[in-house]
Amino acid sequence: MFFITGLDFTCAVNLFSHLQNRGRSLLIQCGRKIMKNIRFPFVLIVTCDRAEIIAEHEFPPEVLERALSVNPIAARKCRYSIKEDDVLFHVFLLSTGILSPLFGEDTIQGQLAESAECSRLVGSSSPALDKLLNMAVAFSKRMHSSYKLRVFDESIAEAVMKKLVGKRRVLVVGTGEAARMIAEKLLPEHDVVMTLRDTTKTFLVPPGVRAVDYESRMDEAIISDAVVSASSGLYHTFSEDDVRKLAGKIIFDLVTPPDIPPSESVVRVKDLGVREEKKENVVSLVSSAAEKEICSYKEWQERSRTIPDMKVMAESVALETMRRLSGPIASLKLDDECEEALRCAILDSVRKSYIAKSFQK
Repeated sequence: MFFITGLDFTCAVNLFSHLQNRGRSLLIQCGRKIMKNIRFPFVLIVTCDRAEIIAEHEFPPEVLERALSVNPIAARKCRYSIKEDDVLFHVFLLSTGILSPLFGEDTIQGQLAESAECSRLVGSSSPALDKLLNMAVAFSKRMHSSYKLRVFDESIAEAVMKKLVGKRRVLVVGTGEAARMIAEKLLPEHDVVMTLRDTTKTFLVPPGVRAVDYESRMDEAIISDAVVSASSGLYHTFSEDDVRKLAGKIIFDLVTPPDIPPSESVVRVKDLGVREEKKENVVSLVSSAAEKEICSYKEWQERSRTIPDMKVMAESVALETMRRLSGPIASLKLDDECEEALRCAILDSVRKSYIAKSFQK
């Protein structure tokens, strides 16, 4: 039985900005802190839009928040929890990127794999959790290689076009699929300008669209009749002050989570009243496949309980050894590379020793 306690960064981006791009060091450092408060197996996951602990027992949310150096009172509105069988479903969907702000992204595969590896190095994981994360990553790779999961519905672009009738100059912020589709559709009737973060990647700009540097977006917005934000970033394209300066212009925010602060002049996808059939189809497809994967995982769990597996036992002993040695290893104050090498050596040695002794017996 698994339980999840998590924090949704998109609810308060600034509150979690110090956690961005910390990678392995954050996972290992916070994993150690969490181990001081909970004595049962867990895996810590930190992505660009969330942090969550998958654990084998329930625990208070403040354990995660304090480990991440986040004020529990401020983080209260960002909390979420998932229990029992819903955890398995959540993990498999999460792995495919359909729960991410950038729908269907695949970079989360590497983040989940790194979370599993760091939890093993810390000694907080278990064979059951390790198996779940590995299956989730493999599931995501199969889904992405078999289907196109990153989709954008043309119905949104068409709804935007209807609202821009009579407007001449339009600024499109972003260069992803959504931004390119909208720019191409607007081009016949409008002068379209598109922001480009990397000015060398002009191949991302549709023919006939003028590219400008992302940093000059506000200057371009001021002289444009309308703005369409389709950026995949998690930070606001325009501040509240910027939006006030753009009063009287139509501003579309097509990003999830919202990329532009609330304002009467801002139109979001939900305001367009369109159905996103492509996304619905992807969610249905992934959900159906995830149900089958959950059955496979439960079958593995049942086999592990009824038929002793030497490799699973060896992994369990190795992880328990690492859990007990985690504190003493940290007290050696080795550099990150040496400490990781030592932890890997211990895990490997204990696992192999257990199997060797089992064969001798």
